[in-house]
Amino acid sequence: MSGQQITRRRAAIGGIAGGMLAATARRARAEPIPLKLATADTMNDTSYEVGQRFGAEVAKRTDNKYNIQLFVGGALGSTVNLVNSLQTGIIDCAILTSGYLESIVPTAQAIDLPFIFKDQATAEAMLDGDLGKRLFADMAGRGIKGLAWGWYGWRQMEISDRAVKTPDDMHGLKIRIQPGPVFAAMFRALGAIPVPLDGSEVYLGLSQHTVNGVEFPLPTAVTFKVYEVTKYLALTRHSYNAGALMVSNARWSQLSPSDQQAFQDSATAVLPFWRETIARRSDDALAFLQAHGMQRSEPDFKAFQDKMKSVYDQFSPRYPDLFKMIMERNT
Repeated sequence: MSGQQITRRRAAIGGIAGGMLAATARRARAEPIPLKLATADTMNDTSYEVGQRFGAEVAKRTDNKYNIQLFVGGALGSTVNLVNSLQTGIIDCAILTSGYLESIVPTAQAIDLPFIFKDQATAEAMLDGDLGKRLFADMAGRGIKGLAWGWYGWRQMEISDRAVKTPDDMHGLKIRIQPGPVFAAMFRALGAIPVPLDGSEVYLGLSQHTVNGVEFPLPTAVTFKVYEVTKYLALTRHSYNAGALMVSNARWSQLSPSDQQAFQDSATAVLPFWRETIARRSDDALAFLQAHGMQRSEPDFKAFQDKMKSVYDQFSPRYPDLFKMIMERNT
């Protein structure tokens, strides 16, 4: 065989090998790694859009290496089950409110203490700073990597049978709460009866008078249609209602350092949209709820806050440093 033929043969073999590598690369790009991201909310909630944007950012920053698939409502189980599934690695990512994290990260109770954050700016500065980092460090020890603290909107009260203006108006009311003990203690301190219910059960519970009211953020009150089964809206602003975008440690440990950075940067990128959208939709939701017949009241914030002394006395000794950190910034 002549040298020219050998050269041509080598070129052909090289071309075939190169083509095979290119085809393999194309197949790899066409088959991104699927990841499950769960939220307890509906497709109409801001958290769903946050999840979509987060998935798009991750795909962009990793050259489509990952395909984050969203599951909403009860598609992957109750909210409590979602926390456990995230912790054990059954699901890869989640967006959940802080109240559902308290069962595995007790220090998360600190940011759910009622009437503790004086305004949105202070809450966000603290969650983006030392307070939020401390809570994420505690979360890491429980199998979860926290990426960003977002927002679900101020929690308010939606009541079926009476206007709420003072703490005395709460006496005897059965209020649906998240399962966290802080929420239970808050409503007991107001003379109400806390009733833990999964979000998917709220509408039926209100319809059948299993509960007299709920304490949803305004956008959630719209998406869950509680205006159809409640009449009174009390703007108590009793909880900032932080939410967390998280990854299971089981998945996080499998990511390369560059992919971990991509996930973190993606969460940071969607955070302004999350907070700005909730603020805007809270205003829109208030107008919507009133247009649909809900009667608005603005309770005496100080009177409700004064009723919380027993709650603070009960929970602050469990995390005195965090409680002190929050109170110093909010007085």
